[in-house]
Amino acid sequence: MASTSALPPFARPGARHDDARALGHTVMGIAIGLTAFGLVMVYSWTAVKLADRRASFDPDAMLLKQVVWALIAGGVGFAASRIPLAWMRRHAHHLLLALLLLLAATLIPGIGKIKNNSRRWLELGPLTMQASEFLKVAVILYLGDRLAKREEGEPSARAPFLALVAPVGIGVGLILMEPDLGTSLFVSALAVVLLGLAGVRFGKLLPFALVAIPAIVWIAASKFHHVGARLSFFTEGVKVGDQQYQGLVALGSGGALGAGLGAGTQKLGRVAEMQNDFIFTLIGEELGFVGCAAVIIAFMALVVYGRRIAERAHACAGLFPYYVAAGATFAVAFQALINIAVATASAPNKGVSLPFVSVGGSSLVTAFASIGLLVNVSRHVAHEEGGDPWG
Repeated sequence: MASTSALPPFARPGARHDDARALGHTVMGIAIGLTAFGLVMVYSWTAVKLADRRASFDPDAMLLKQVVWALIAGGVGFAASRIPLAWMRRHAHHLLLALLLLLAATLIPGIGKIKNNSRRWLELGPLTMQASEFLKVAVILYLGDRLAKREEGEPSARAPFLALVAPVGIGVGLILMEPDLGTSLFVSALAVVLLGLAGVRFGKLLPFALVAIPAIVWIAASKFHHVGARLSFFTEGVKVGDQQYQGLVALGSGGALGAGLGAGTQKLGRVAEMQNDFIFTLIGEELGFVGCAAVIIAFMALVVYGRRIAERAHACAGLFPYYVAAGATFAVAFQALINIAVATASAPNKGVSLPFVSVGGSSLVTAFASIGLLVNVSRHVAHEEGGDPWG
């Protein structure tokens, strides 16, 4: 008889269980590492503002608020990794309904907070939140449940296709009314990916596309006056003073190793919102190509491990865990892709933050919730493969 040590890794007793748990632990470790790195970069950005007594805000308060959000996000991620998937599935439609009500409340004067000509925020004491960010997680759970039931042949899931996607469409419409074109397109893309994974034929989506695309174009033309300027920069070339142009200057000046942590100069008011949408350019200027490559590799690793969790879930844990893992992986990876593409002028400016790294509480909480779902699915896979999911 061959010894246990001579067997292939997945053939050893408990190996698949350990491997499934390790996948979840790895994605959580990457998320925590990126968050810690993001706090360092935010401190580097606020250090300049600390020296400038004319700053219109308190840099220390901004950094402290981000630390608080990081702790909250970590708690949300832990909760998402521990709440039973069956309970989440049972209450997925309740969560989506609650988020739709919050989105509607955001549009009410006196409740929703206006910033940069958009009513996107709700105030919770000293903190503010964007319900549109949390809608991403609700859509993953809702569509994951409904699509799994349709494929499993449950009678309750035989409703018309319009009834399936209508709640998501309502959410996208409410986000457009804030207005927030980038997040509405992101939620739409997330829904399309999940529908595609479920094998929904393009013919079923075509009628919605024929209605939705002209509507989005019309709303963008009428309400988003900055869209034309951003597109003209992207299609006609750079111009001095443009946010993306200055971001490219920051990236190019960093070279291979960067100017050094804290030594960047483009954060001296030259790149607007550098702590948010363009923090990747700060990384490029201060840590160079090596720093940018490290961030990209970290997100690529998240995609690889997230895909492995989804594949293992599809093989042994059922369709709902598979859709949850695939949707959570896509949500984090696609947002990172858009942010980096914008920072490098490979795509028009969208106003999308870099997950885990940029300043912003709602985005950070949503990202950790997605990672928590991945960890949860990995634990569920471990249980299905014969291990103890609570280990």
